[in-house]
Amino acid sequence: MQNSGRPKDLEKRQRILEAAKNIFLKQGYHHAGMNQIAQMAGVTKLTVYNHFQDKANLFVCAIEESCETYISADTFQLQPQSDFKQQLAGISRCALHTIYLPEALKLDHVLYELAAEKSPLVKQFFAASHQRLCNMLTHFFEQASKLGLIQADDPLRQTELILSLLLGLRHQNVLLGIELPPTPDELELSIQYAIEIFMLKYSP
Repeated sequence: MQNSGRPKDLEKRQRILEAAKNIFLKQGYHHAGMNQIAQMAGVTKLTVYNHFQDKANLFVCAIEESCETYISADTFQLQPQSDFKQQLAGISRCALHTIYLPEALKLDHVLYELAAEKSPLVKQFFAASHQRLCNMLTHFFEQASKLGLIQADDPLRQTELILSLLLGLRHQNVLLGIELPPTPDELELSIQYAIEIFMLKYSP
């Protein structure tokens, strides 16, 4: 659905998105109501539907906007003179900071609840969040290989490796509430180790 470019419509759309993010994260997907979202945004329910068609589309749009806020595609662009390790460290830092935001952890819990129900919505929601980061990393490694900054390999395999090294068992424990999210110092150490191991495999 195309969005109107009128300032008032754009303002309403933004208010609806902010209200949706707030309510979805607090109440989960199923318990969030379009009436609640409309009331919090200060618009009618019809206005919400006019902008976003249905609850599933609204949830996807809310996820996409959150991801775009924290992870810019420009960060993943390489040049022949780029310092690959420095840029990978910056990307890793940005990704981990986003992954461990309270909102992101709550989103993961929402996705797990839907997955437990075998909801067909899981793939759609996963594509708007986790898959987006994977796609950007895959493109990043593809660029790096073409520029000769790393050894060529399947960029998806390289993406899987770096995410596994960065997150490890700690991330699962955080999602389960067994451990607290890593501190900034712990994240930096994880990034340092992950890149060192990655470069042992892929240094040109």
